[in-house]
Amino acid sequence: MSSLSPTAERICDAAIRHFAEVGYEGSSLNEIATDVGIRKASLYSHFRGKDELFLAALSVALEVEQAFVAEAYASPAPDGAGSGYVQEIDKRYPTSPHLRFLLRAAYLLPKSIAKQVGAGYEGFLASLRQHYLVQLDADRPGLAEDDRNGFAESYVGIVESLFVELTYGSTKAMAVRRDALWRILSQAVGK
Repeated sequence: MSSLSPTAERICDAAIRHFAEVGYEGSSLNEIATDVGIRKASLYSHFRGKDELFLAALSVALEVEQAFVAEAYASPAPDGAGSGYVQEIDKRYPTSPHLRFLLRAAYLLPKSIAKQVGAGYEGFLASLRQHYLVQLDADRPGLAEDDRNGFAESYVGIVESLFVELTYGSTKAMAVRRDALWRILSQAVGK
């Protein structure tokens, strides 16, 4: 985010909120410019078009959400590796336009930039997986590599399942799914 000018940062912040609510297809660069208090022509002096703005906003959202993941993993996990982050997702979703935008972008990919969006989201999941493995290794040192990788893939699958439920369902349904899936993973990992 530091490479953006202050105006470009304001544009990205408005775009994140806008894209989180209406998606890529329903978005309007004019509305984003109006939210920032600039003319649409001024927006084009910072971004060549919707695709470039969307990707810049995605970069900001990924940075913010990766920082949140790192913060969630900085504290001890009360219910096993990864539990701190999993327990925060439903609280974060309604308050973070960055997370809502990231999930909407990942699950409703704009066709013109699908590869770039997909690569960004996959990088986010890879980072989440790595954080989980570090915490898992601290909780369960000496696990066989196949077990480590299997638990990490299960964890990422759980998180993605929760993301899908938040995107298309509700926080209440997500909590039910989280509790059921977490119980199964916790029993498998054991101590």
